[in-house]
Amino acid sequence: MVHVSPVIFSQVVPTAGDAVLAVVVLYHRTFESIPCASRLVEWLSMSNTAPGRLNLTHCLVYDNSPVAQPVQNLQQDKRMHVFHDASNGGTRAAYLYALQLAQALKCQWILFLDHDTGLPACFLEDAGNALGAVGPGISVGAVVPRVFDNDVQISPARITSYGRVWVSRKEAAITQVSCTVTAIASASLVRTEFLAAVLPIPASFSLDYLDHWLFRELQRQAAHIAVSSARVEHSLSVQSMKSMEVQRYLCILAAELAFLRDEPGYSRALHLLWHAGRTVKLALTTRRIALVGVCSRAALNIVRAA
Repeated sequence: MVHVSPVIFSQVVPTAGDAVLAVVVLYHRTFESIPCASRLVEWLSMSNTAPGRLNLTHCLVYDNSPVAQPVQNLQQDKRMHVFHDASNGGTRAAYLYALQLAQALKCQWILFLDHDTGLPACFLEDAGNALGAVGPGISVGAVVPRVFDNDVQISPARITSYGRVWVSRKEAAITQVSCTVTAIASASLVRTEFLAAVLPIPASFSLDYLDHWLFRELQRQAAHIAVSSARVEHSLSVQSMKSMEVQRYLCILAAELAFLRDEPGYSRALHLLWHAGRTVKLALTTRRIALVGVCSRAALNIVRAA
């Protein structure tokens, strides 16, 4: 469990209603420089307590940079919480910290945000409408938007037993409880009590595949995933393999294997075939010998996996 600073938690003022805590995970970036910063500040300034609405009441800036980034006047606003994690605990550490803060503030929802995600003005309203459309007796664990990277839709999606991700293009829907439904965590609203119910988060998902693990575990808790009509822009780092760091791709493949080995109905044979196809495509499109070498070693790990 992440250590929680007693200074921050002694200053929080609990809130009630449909309160939302946004957590922004940063690395070598200032809060003011990211696409969603102005939107979050705007929502905080116009926060209301109307029942049945999703209201942003607090924002956590979780800085994973080795050296703390300038925060200017953020800490003068009691609704803004800044935490510097010099150890770079990753997204996992940020989510665990945000959960404890949300519980202390009595926020029912946590909005996860990466530094490269933009938010439309209607985002919270669309999420609220998606919740309002849910029928009685349905427990919603998360509300996710439609996420695009350069006009290519990347979320929500379904993930197969061998790791292939298929994008779902339904405009707005309530998913059935199924461990195959997945989404980009950034710009997702997750109900605080359901996030607490899926703990602990395995250390193997400190960054990569945390999204897939989270949505699988939510559904294992019988939570439905609501899909709003909001359109969100997000820059997906794994889309650009020509600039991917070799060590990062090694971590991605290791996390993928750890995730799939715990997937109901995991097919090692299909995973190996799918991985072989990716390796060939990578060799032809990037011609980066180091990446192909990483993929070759990963294939051996798939074979050895019990």
